[in-house]
Amino acid sequence: MTILPRPFAAALLLLLGLLPAGCGGMFPPPQAGKAAPPVAAGTTAPFRFGELAIGSMRRGMQIGRYVWGIDCAPPYDDVYWTSGVNMRRGSTFEERFAEVMTAAGFDVVGRPGGPDNPDGNRSRARFTVQGDLRDVQLELCNRVNWLTGSSKGSSGTGSVKVEWTVYDTRSGGLVQRIVTTGVTTQERGVPQGDTMLMEEAFAAAVEALAADAGFRNLLSGGTLSIPAAAPAATISAATAAGFGPISLAPAVGAPVPGPAFPSPAAGRLVLRTGSGSGRVASARVAVGGSSGVSHGFVIGETDVAGEVQAVLLAPLPGSDPTVTVRPARGVELTGWVVGRDTASGFALVRVPARLTALPVRTGSLRVSQPVRAIPGGRGKEIEGIVGSLHSAENRGAALIQADLGSAALFTAVTEAGDPLLDGDGMLVGVAPAAGRSVATPAGLVEFLAIGPLLDRLGADPTGPDLAGPDPAAPSASSPASKRDRMGRNTAWKAQQNRLSRGNRSDLRADPWADPLAEDGELDGDVLDGDRAPPT
Repeated sequence: MTILPRPFAAALLLLLGLLPAGCGGMFPPPQAGKAAPPVAAGTTAPFRFGELAIGSMRRGMQIGRYVWGIDCAPPYDDVYWTSGVNMRRGSTFEERFAEVMTAAGFDVVGRPGGPDNPDGNRSRARFTVQGDLRDVQLELCNRVNWLTGSSKGSSGTGSVKVEWTVYDTRSGGLVQRIVTTGVTTQERGVPQGDTMLMEEAFAAAVEALAADAGFRNLLSGGTLSIPAAAPAATISAATAAGFGPISLAPAVGAPVPGPAFPSPAAGRLVLRTGSGSGRVASARVAVGGSSGVSHGFVIGETDVAGEVQAVLLAPLPGSDPTVTVRPARGVELTGWVVGRDTASGFALVRVPARLTALPVRTGSLRVSQPVRAIPGGRGKEIEGIVGSLHSAENRGAALIQADLGSAALFTAVTEAGDPLLDGDGMLVGVAPAAGRSVATPAGLVEFLAIGPLLDRLGADPTGPDLAGPDPAAPSASSPASKRDRMGRNTAWKAQQNRLSRGNRSDLRADPWADPLAEDGELDGDVLDGDRAPPT
């Protein structure tokens, strides 16, 4: 029997004792968690993934180490954060986010392989979720083949902490902030194992976000945790240091007296309407998108970062996030789609300009009340009365059936977006894009009521005379109608003079040309001449 020398035995015992210590972790192993059940399809608001920001990671931060072990080859060095370029090159963070959220039942806009264009569509999203990488911890083992010495990649354990911020796409305001962590383990060595561990840990952090009760409540009910227009928010230091939802409390200040209008719902577009000029021709503008050129009407304005911008209502099928708006000949602006109703095909467009608006009436009408339809938005007026009022579920908005007399018996009176005015020249409805329904009685023409349509588009109108005049009061339609007729006659004469000078061929060649345009001057103020979409 061979007896080992005492020094050699002590060294062997010390070596065996260091083996488990060398493989010890920088953080406890991941605990097996139970994933939250997926939400029911169609019950949550659509959202999109903005990006995973890495600006909070500082160059030189220690994010891990290569541990020592029997099957872990040297070098046993620390791992530091540099620029993050290697991690971002070819990474699949966006794909993993969409994969996890889709599996949880959420509607992710623009996801790879989804129904939306990943690069072009952004307008359908109700919220934007952005991640900020706050911490990374890696324990890596450099695997090698001990016979050949070739590398087998890296294995180990990875952990990340991500701070999520949820923004409302319509108002641009911050509505929720959540911090989650994700931990993962890879037993077998794989090439670029450090990047794989970070991606898998990120996916685990996304799973924690999908299971968060506050996040689910926000998307399920569309209820914002704070008003989108809150001036400031404070975060307690104790909450910011931990995990889970971070409550946002608006800074308390002295009460400021506001207008007498009802407060709009948080996160919706505040549409400020006014009396307008009463001239339909002045509020009609051309709007161009991927589906072609159509015409809409300026119906009000809204405030964006202290800047007043016009809001248009136009028939815009498709999913373009931006469109081209031409309020006058030679003037082109970029409009931002801030609301879309797929059922009716209408959209709200925000334009960086102050344009003449058409007065809007969102109050209810009554049967036999006088109305006026204007085919083409500038053509001859057709006077009539309200023949019927009811709702159509497939259109998603209340319907006004106007009795326009013999004009509606034999010809198609309206096109998509043509306005319907009450006796005082206020916009009460627009012609639907679907055209005449087979169930519509002969002699009646359908229009979508403007109030329910704006509600579906996510707009809250505020302003005087929204309910319209008292139905019992005498109508004041004659003066407004006379002004409209005089304006159209002047426009027609001016257009005929231009055509007689040889510009007829130019108008036919221009798809934007409007043969009834009043003039080539912009009836409003362009803000700084900026063609870029407002932010």
